[in-house]
Amino acid sequence: MFTKNLILVASLSAIVISNSANAVIGPIKITLNPTEMSSNYFNKDDTSAPFASEVYTEDDIKNSKSNNIYDFLTQNTSLSLAPSSGNKFSQKIATRGYGLTVGSYNLVVTLNGRRLNNIDTSGSDINIINISDIDKIEITKGSGSVMYGDSATAGAIHIYTKKKYETKVSTIAGNYGLMQSSASFGISQEKIDLNMSIDSMKHGGYSVADSKNNRDKGDQTKSNIGVRYTTNGGTEYKLSYEINDLNNRYTNPLTLSQFNENPSYNGTGNDYTFKEVNSNTINLNVKRSITDNLTLSRNQSITNKDTQSTAWYNSSPSLKNYDSKSSDYVLTYKNENIKIDSGLSFFDGSRTAPFSNVTSKDNFGIFSQLQYTNNDTIYSIGARNEKVEYKYSPESGTQNIGKHHLEAFDFGFNTRLNSQTSIFSNFNQAFQAPLIDRFFLYDGSFAGIIEPSTSKTINVGLNYLTDNSKTKATIYRSNINNEMFLCKENAVSVCSQYGTNMNLDKSHKQGLEVQNKFIFTPKWSTDINYAYTIAKIDEEATGSGVLNGKENPMTSKHNISASVIYSFSDKTNMTLTQKYRSSAFAEDDYANKFSQKQIAYNSTDFNFSFSPSEDLDFNFDIANLFKNSYGTWIQDDTIYPGNFTRNIKAGLSYKF
Repeated sequence: MFTKNLILVASLSAIVISNSANAVIGPIKITLNPTEMSSNYFNKDDTSAPFASEVYTEDDIKNSKSNNIYDFLTQNTSLSLAPSSGNKFSQKIATRGYGLTVGSYNLVVTLNGRRLNNIDTSGSDINIINISDIDKIEITKGSGSVMYGDSATAGAIHIYTKKKYETKVSTIAGNYGLMQSSASFGISQEKIDLNMSIDSMKHGGYSVADSKNNRDKGDQTKSNIGVRYTTNGGTEYKLSYEINDLNNRYTNPLTLSQFNENPSYNGTGNDYTFKEVNSNTINLNVKRSITDNLTLSRNQSITNKDTQSTAWYNSSPSLKNYDSKSSDYVLTYKNENIKIDSGLSFFDGSRTAPFSNVTSKDNFGIFSQLQYTNNDTIYSIGARNEKVEYKYSPESGTQNIGKHHLEAFDFGFNTRLNSQTSIFSNFNQAFQAPLIDRFFLYDGSFAGIIEPSTSKTINVGLNYLTDNSKTKATIYRSNINNEMFLCKENAVSVCSQYGTNMNLDKSHKQGLEVQNKFIFTPKWSTDINYAYTIAKIDEEATGSGVLNGKENPMTSKHNISASVIYSFSDKTNMTLTQKYRSSAFAEDDYANKFSQKQIAYNSTDFNFSFSPSEDLDFNFDIANLFKNSYGTWIQDDTIYPGNFTRNIKAGLSYKF
C-alpha cells in the first residue's frame, strides 16, 4: 500500500498545471532551466535538441546521494539495470524495448567521448567510473548512430567528468561489511589543470558462505590522474590515465522454491563464481582552433584489460586479455546559424582467449552532420558509413571471418512554439554489428557468421517548461531487421541446448516516455520518470514461425522512478525514492512459454542529508527499505538472486 500511495502522489503532481518561466528553487538545488548538452555534438540546451534525451547535472547526481553509477542509473533514470548472472559489479543495461537479455549490446556508452563498449558480450565497462568525478550524464534515446556508429540502435549513454576536481575526502560505512572511501584533488592555474581521484569499495557479501567459507564479497579500487594544458595559441591538450582493479565473488542460481524460502541460499552447493579484472587506459585529447570558424579535435585512447574468471560450474579458470585502440578526428565548422561536424573514427579491438586464440573486431567510420538554425527552429541532418571487419587467429593459421559495410542516417528538427513549449521529431537509421561471441559455440569452437541488425526509429516529442515544472514526453516506434539473439532449444526445438546465435527476421519496439520535475513549494518537490514499452517479434523463419507475435524477454511494460524531496532547511533534506519495473518473460523465454516469469523489480530508498557548512556533508541511507526480493530469471528454476537485503549506510564527506 505504501508503494502504491507513493507512486500515486508523485504521479498526480506531474500533471498539475503551473505558471510560465524558468526556475531554480529550493534549499536542494533543483535545476529546471534548460541544460546545455554535449552528446551528438549538439551544443545547445536540451529543450532545443532534435532528439529525445534525459540530462542529469552534477547537482542531480549529488542530490541523489548515490554511491556508484549503477545505483544512480537504476533509481533515477528510465533505464533498466540488473546484475549480470548475479554479478553486482557488472550490470546489464537496457532501454527502448531491447530488454535486459540483449539491451547492453544495443547501447553505446561513452566517457568524455571515448567508447566503453567491449567487443564481446561482457558489456560496457561502466563500473570503472567514480561517481564523485561525474559532471553530467546525458542519455540520448533512438539517436546517436551518425556520430557514434556501431550499436547505437537503442541510443547512447554519455558520461562527462568534471574539468576541475574539488579537494575532497569521503567515507561510507554500512551493513554487510560495506566500506567505501574516496579522495579527489585538483589544482587550477591559468593554463594548466591537474586532477586526481581514487575510490575504494569493499563489501562482505549478502549470501551464505560457500564450501570454502567465501561469501559473495568483493572489492574494487578505481583511480585516475589527468592534466589539461592550454597553449598561448589556444590549443588544448588533455592527458589522462585510469586504473581499475576488481575482484569479487557472486552467487550461483537458485530454484524457485529456494528463492522464495531464502534468496541468500547457496543454490547449487558449489563454490561461488570468482572474477578478477585489471585494466588501464591512457587517453589523449587535442583541440585546436584552425580559424575563427574551424576547429579540429583529436581523441585517442589505448586500453588493456585482463580478466580471470572461475565459474561455479567449472573449476578451471577462464583467462582473457583485451587490447583496444581508438582514434577519433572531428572537424567542426561554425558560422552564424550553421554548424557542421565531420570526421573519421577508428577502433581496433582484440581478445585473446581461450589460450592463445585471438579474435579481433575493427571498425572504421566516416560521418558528417549539419545543424542549421532558422529563427526558433533547429534542423539536423547527418549520415555515416562504417566498415566492420573480423579476424580469427587460432593457435595455428588465420581466418578472415568477414566484413560488413553499414550505414546510418538521421534527420530531425526542434521548433519552439512559445517561451514554454517546444516540439521535436527525428528519424534515425542505426545498426549493430555482431559482437565476437556471436561467432562461437558454448565450447569455444567457431560456428560461422551472423548478419548485423539494422533499425529505423521515429521519435516525436514535446518539452514544456514553467516556473515550477519541467516536462519531457516522447513517443517512438522502431522497426528492426535481423535482430540478433541466442536461441536455445527450450524456446525453439531446432536450436541447441546451450544456444545458437541467430537473427529474428523482423521485430519492433514502441512506447511512451515521460519525465517531470515539479516544485510545489521551496520545501516540497517531486521527480517522475516513466516509460511504457511494447517489444514484439514480427517474423522469425528459423523456428517455422513459432516466435511470431511473441514479446521480447526481459522487457517490462512499465518502468517508473518517483522521488519525493522535502527540505527541512537549507542544511537538512530528506528524499524518498520508489523504483518499480513490471514483470516480464524470463531471459531465455523468446517463445513466451516458460511457467515462471521474471518478477517485478520493486525498491523503496530513503535518504537523510545534513550539511552544517558548505564543506561538510553527512548522509544516512536505507536502500530497499521493505526488503523486496529480486532476482534474474534465466529459465524455470534458474534464478540469480540480485536485490533482497535492506542496506543501511552512513557517509561523511569534507571539502577542503
